[in-house]
Amino acid sequence: MADSKEPAQIQKNGVKWISSLLLSIDKAFEELSKIMLLIMIVIVCFQVFVRKLFSYTPTWSLDITIFLLIWFSFLGIAMGFRERIHLAFTSIQFSEKSNFYIEKLISIFEIVFSLILIVYGTKLMINDFGQTIPTMGNLPIAYRTLAIPVSGVLILFYGIFQFFGVDLKRHKGLGGH
Repeated sequence: MADSKEPAQIQKNGVKWISSLLLSIDKAFEELSKIMLLIMIVIVCFQVFVRKLFSYTPTWSLDITIFLLIWFSFLGIAMGFRERIHLAFTSIQFSEKSNFYIEKLISIFEIVFSLILIVYGTKLMINDFGQTIPTMGNLPIAYRTLAIPVSGVLILFYGIFQFFGVDLKRHKGLGGH
């Protein structure tokens, strides 16, 4: 009888370990997003200050801000999927059984969307490797578009875990369902 419980316990521990790892990675991306937002605010404030005071605009400020904004936006999209704060109709009430199937359908749509981001984001990133951003030390533009497949991978994991009923929300009470 103890043998029959072991595989279930191993499976439960495996899911717990994977979700813990995913949440650690996710927390790092969330902290990185906070830092990117702070850097964007500082750069834009600096740019406005220098432009108004010295009538000069640093050439690098716009490129770095756009780079950070793209990463910030796509990581924010992934976090929105994690927290389930995407667009939802909360005024329509369904039965518990219907809600169960609707949640599964939403998770499937999330998984499909994530696969689209991964596939086409990767294609876009590969196409961008020949181009560089001169004001950022000739950094390949592909590093900017890398945000698309990275967010797709995060959304894929969130969708799979949410499909199987694993709650990955880190911020309770944000809305969502």
